[in-house]
Amino acid sequence: MEKSLTKTLVFQLQPKKERLLSDAYHEARWVYNQAIQLAKDGVDWDDISPRLEDEADLVKNTTQRIIAKAFDALQQFYDRDDYNMPSHEKTGPYPLRMNFTEGYTLTLKDSEIHYRISAKPYNPVDGTLRGAPDTLELLKQALESDEWRVGTAEAMARNGNHELHVNVTHLKATVQDKHDAQTVVGVDINEDCIALAALHEDDIIDSVVIDTRKSSKSATDTSRCGNECRTRGRQRLTACSRTRKNDTFTTNFTKYPDEPWSGFSTSSRRLLCLKTSSTCETRLTTALG
Repeated sequence: MEKSLTKTLVFQLQPKKERLLSDAYHEARWVYNQAIQLAKDGVDWDDISPRLEDEADLVKNTTQRIIAKAFDALQQFYDRDDYNMPSHEKTGPYPLRMNFTEGYTLTLKDSEIHYRISAKPYNPVDGTLRGAPDTLELLKQALESDEWRVGTAEAMARNGNHELHVNVTHLKATVQDKHDAQTVVGVDINEDCIALAALHEDDIIDSVVIDTRKSSKSATDTSRCGNECRTRGRQRLTACSRTRKNDTFTTNFTKYPDEPWSGFSTSSRRLLCLKTSSTCETRLTTALG
């Protein structure tokens, strides 16, 4: 059977106007909170959107998308017999939800994907997307093929970095009807491992347990190193060349070329020349800092 399938692709942003994008996140939080509060106060839902579109310092379409997220949260609350009322008092940044071509655009140029985000009216943020090679390749395919559609995206701050989460949809993917499925995959997520088991109706086909302790430690160390890069004024961790034998993180510290290691902890120094037993070849495109 043919069915449309949607996938969310995650990319890193390195915006020149970082402050502008951060301000937009906080404006999005204000819009979300206001929509929830007005609805709680008994204002007709049809009247909330036009009111906030005029008051918010965001592109009108982006404001509409954020209000729609607030209404979705309220609708889930009512559908669950008034369980888990969404709060209108949360603080901090909120994802900037946008429609393609209206709130944000993507263009292919010189084998790179360039983005343009309308963070504020008549005040865009632009740059080049960074991400895993296969993820970038899939987005290029979605931009060029009539069989794919690029949909809504969310710009957000995560772990001190800016990210863009883009939804792409394959319009006519051939999939098996779920009622005809012969195999079920069970997933058990634990503190230090993930277990998967493939089952038939009367037998276990195969199972595997993935130890996540090493990857969790690597992620923690990478985050710590990135924080030190930013704190010490270094430019960024630029690249990771991965071979079949080892992983080597290389740095490009332009502010202090004479003392590239000063001020770094021992664990961060080790991370900058980290070795692991990888068997794939790729390149780290995430910039820390």
